[in-house]
Amino acid sequence: MTRYFYAAGQRRELDLPSGMVVINRASLSDDATARLSATGVAQPVYRYGNALVVFLPEVRVELDVGQSAAVADAAAASTVPSIVTDSSAERLSLRPRSGSAEDALDLANFIYESARPAAATVRMLQIVPQPGTTPV
Repeated sequence: MTRYFYAAGQRRELDLPSGMVVINRASLSDDATARLSATGVAQPVYRYGNALVVFLPEVRVELDVGQSAAVADAAAASTVPSIVTDSSAERLSLRPRSGSAEDALDLANFIYESARPAAATVRMLQIVPQPGTTPV
């Protein structure tokens, strides 16, 4: 069966269904780690309870009325340079210029601690074990 999704009203075919591999960074050489990071395919994985949490290089900020200026000021004051990828009266999406998910986490935390918007979170993927199984 062919898999597909829609984006901007267009049907987009998907190729090569695959999974994700989680490995310990210490098992890779410094060169391999640098090459994977440079291509953007390596993302940090953390454990939170039984879940594995994969951070992605995007920050989503939910705004209450009148918070956009404070959030923009906080983003500009952060040590993590970023670009705005989406903006509306209710939300803002930012991407660290470095492409680093760890920079995104630092940026989200700085924005939340500085401007106190309704929410400032890193886009993430949580992998939760199936009930009754042992976590990875």
